[in-house]
Amino acid sequence: MSFLPAVNLRRTFLIARRDYLGYIKTWGFWISFLMPFIGMGFGIGFATLDVELSPPRYETILDETGQYADGILALHEEKQRRKVELLINGLGSTLMSDEQESDIRETLQQDGSVAARAQIEQNIPSLKGQLKSLNSNVNFVDPPAQTLEASQAYLTGERLLQVDGKARPLDGLLYITQTEDGPKADYWSKNINAPDLKNLAGDYFESRAEENYLATGNLTREGLAAAKKGRLEVESFDPTKVANETTSQAVSDADKVPYYVAAALSGFLWLSVFSGAYMLLTSMLEEKLNKLLEMMLASTRFSEIIFGKLLGVAALTLTAMAPYILLAIFAGTAIALKGDSEMTQAFAQSFTPKLLIFFFIFLILGYIFYGACFIALGALSQSMQDAQTMTTPIVIVLTLCVLVVPLGLATPDSPLLRLASLFPLSAPFAVLVRLPSDPPLWELILSAVLLALLSLGVVWTAGRVFRYGVLSGSGMSAMTGWFKRTILRQS
Repeated sequence: MSFLPAVNLRRTFLIARRDYLGYIKTWGFWISFLMPFIGMGFGIGFATLDVELSPPRYETILDETGQYADGILALHEEKQRRKVELLINGLGSTLMSDEQESDIRETLQQDGSVAARAQIEQNIPSLKGQLKSLNSNVNFVDPPAQTLEASQAYLTGERLLQVDGKARPLDGLLYITQTEDGPKADYWSKNINAPDLKNLAGDYFESRAEENYLATGNLTREGLAAAKKGRLEVESFDPTKVANETTSQAVSDADKVPYYVAAALSGFLWLSVFSGAYMLLTSMLEEKLNKLLEMMLASTRFSEIIFGKLLGVAALTLTAMAPYILLAIFAGTAIALKGDSEMTQAFAQSFTPKLLIFFFIFLILGYIFYGACFIALGALSQSMQDAQTMTTPIVIVLTLCVLVVPLGLATPDSPLLRLASLFPLSAPFAVLVRLPSDPPLWELILSAVLLALLSLGVVWTAGRVFRYGVLSGSGMSAMTGWFKRTILRQS
């Protein structure tokens, strides 16, 4: 007596072939199949065109003591040398000849990392992408003025630097002074989230404290631990911040709250749009497969069905998100009643009229845009398998679009983030995360107008696809047949 069930291999093979071909014959499968190659193409294009996710930053060190600037620059150069050495050690045996490797190492030792990088780019173009990933965003320039007060105009953007014949903004300034307790370093920048130069200065003063302790010769574990704690805390200052009798231009944790609020709202918007659009797809597909749409069309117009579904699922999505909304309201109330006064004030001030207005604008437009796309896909689908394969590309696009949120937190002045805010597919998320950095109002309005126009076009197209899909029996095969007859003029 066998414990294994009896299996007919032929029937098993036929079922497996049916399921396999059911997926592989759909357009959505092949779009999903080609997505990695499309993504690789974009990556190669970005590398070829030298598109930077984070723009190069031009920063300077104003050292009134004259004792520390050279050491910080030397530490920066040492870190860059290490990166180039790691690249040579990792890929030298495969992409470089022994002679090339020897020449590059000699250049690195004699002329520095910049010259070595230029030599690698010139002689080994295939390493250009790896070099780009190792580049530091910080480019040091000479101080444009000899005092902090005179440098403020450059920090606020009123005056520009001249670097290689081009006008560049001064993105950051490390101001070092000497006090009775030792050196003091302040970092001035409009981008309050930029950590590179701050971390570099902290590393330098920490290593300096360790070296000073080791030079004494009186070495103990306790003394070494105390020396390692000698890392100088670099305080950040925002030159655009208005100082008064109660507040200074120093950057506090409260100043970063608006960025976190904007990021949270972007995530909430993504979750709302995605959940609502997917419910539209399943609702459309179920009613189509159960022949309910034909009954509805006997007394209802196409446009009424589309807008009715958009409105009904929007209400359903709002109901489903109600627990999250209530928890957010409860948490906000708790912070207001028991939280720190400064953080509470910052949290309340984060919900500016501009943020709330554009949040609701892009919530509505994003839901209409993606919802209409899913309605059209539901009308064209013949089965749940068909629908799943066709929706995968849109889900991938939605996921890629929300990746602009961490980019906005780290580098709100990134050109890629600005481009994403004007690109309709990613605009709902990119605009919100840019709002704390106060972008120009015309860019926000232009982004909303572009998304509104595209949403209207998608709704119109979805109506045409919906009508064609329902009345003709749907299926991508029907769309393929229409394309061959109408466009290719084939019988």
